[in-house]
Amino acid sequence: MTRIVTTRPPDGPTASRFYREGYWRPALPAGDRLSHISAGGTRTALVDNNLHWTYQDLSGAVRTSARSMKAAGVTSDDAVLIVAPLTNAAAASYLATQLIGNVAVLLDRRCGMADVDTAFAAAPKIAWATRADATRLHLDARCPVLYLDNDAECTDSAPEDLAHIIDPDVASLVVFTSGTTSSPKGVVHTRNSLRCGVANMTAAMNVTGEDGFFLSSPLASITGVLQLETALAIHAAVILEDRFESSASLERLRRNRATLLGGAPIICDELFAECQRQNIDQLSLRCIALGGSMITQPVLANARRFGIEPVRVYGSSEAPFSTATQLGSGAALEDEGTALPGVEVAVGDSDELLIRGPHQFHGYLDTGDNDSGFSGQWVRTGDQAVIDDAHRVRISGRLKDVAIRKGMKVSLTEIDAAAAALGDCAAYAIADPATGERAALAIYPRSQSTLSYSAVTQQLLEFGLAKWKLPEQIVIWNRPLPRTPSGKVVRRQLSSAEQDCQTFYAPRLTRTAPSEEE
Repeated sequence: MTRIVTTRPPDGPTASRFYREGYWRPALPAGDRLSHISAGGTRTALVDNNLHWTYQDLSGAVRTSARSMKAAGVTSDDAVLIVAPLTNAAAASYLATQLIGNVAVLLDRRCGMADVDTAFAAAPKIAWATRADATRLHLDARCPVLYLDNDAECTDSAPEDLAHIIDPDVASLVVFTSGTTSSPKGVVHTRNSLRCGVANMTAAMNVTGEDGFFLSSPLASITGVLQLETALAIHAAVILEDRFESSASLERLRRNRATLLGGAPIICDELFAECQRQNIDQLSLRCIALGGSMITQPVLANARRFGIEPVRVYGSSEAPFSTATQLGSGAALEDEGTALPGVEVAVGDSDELLIRGPHQFHGYLDTGDNDSGFSGQWVRTGDQAVIDDAHRVRISGRLKDVAIRKGMKVSLTEIDAAAAALGDCAAYAIADPATGERAALAIYPRSQSTLSYSAVTQQLLEFGLAKWKLPEQIVIWNRPLPRTPSGKVVRRQLSSAEQDCQTFYAPRLTRTAPSEEE
């Protein structure tokens, strides 16, 4: 097959500068990467729900996976699909693709057939998956499948040839955007862009070899890949939590003495709530790096109660770990911090935040998505931002996360922030014949207290939300809101479930819809 190309790499002068300033590094023999893994020796590398691997074990498993792929005819020009649970075996298969020089195309184990269809645009030569996922997704009808749940022996027998050179500037990884506002897009990274993401994560969290990541974000996300790669770079440990459940997950976190946690704030919220239920007042965590949604005051308060330093980070699949608040600054995390080394930030049209740097992706799998994803050499984030005189970035809204009511844009994230104390909340836009659109608010209540339209909107007003920004439809859910594996609410799925929920309307809508106000 023809190798996936990087369709929008930085231009020549910019790439030369990245090399000159040390952000990018030249090619190295594949064997050097395996030697680095082996050098971790008996230090803990990966711990999943069933296995505990040292770095020696991991080195052997990577070699075994690489040999299996070579036996299946895979070459360095091929793409390899990995339907990845959060397990040691899945991590080893990913690392084996990087050893051979393949393009790893990652899907989370909770993916559906539509996701598989999208991923096959990369034309993978083979797929890695568990037997159950391979059957559910009919993978064997598309390509040969290697199984992640085979009990393959971790051997020190190396593949025949590890002298080949891995080009650090060709496609190495494809992950998919969460699809919170549109169809998922395949995001193409290189070894050099990933290396810079690792450097930024290390700097933001001050990661050392004594740390252990508690990873509950999908391995198939950029967050998962970078936590794995960051740990490997300095021989730290990764505790892989494939199925998060607050009580059992808290027990594993404490037993394995995890020190770092990165991802969506909702994970911390659930862990802290479980600590309260069990009267636990000590945790091994020293730092939590949170992004993707608003960090609530209860999360911050609990972090400080346990002596955990919170860091607010900003990034995306396309430009991971771009900004961060300073570790140990004691800041209230009211903004996204400042740009990390090598990263540049700017504000473009419609106050859109633009990012560029050695960590950014090199184009979409579907090249037709590139025009809307870039502004020249800058990555378009889709987020509105303000950059102050101290170069601090504050996200003020999302260009697509708005309801446009009579020509006025109402920020859905602003409503989210005002409603956060009520429970699991998310605002979304609904077509309205009189106003064009109206804002609705979905609430999965934190308590069993009775809610009404007037009670909810009064709380929003007391929070400081302007009256003209109030949602005109309140939908009370009896189950958690739909989220991506990384923890983001999927706004486009909110309106489709209203028939199962209790709904209240603003007075102007009561002539055509039921309301407790009538």
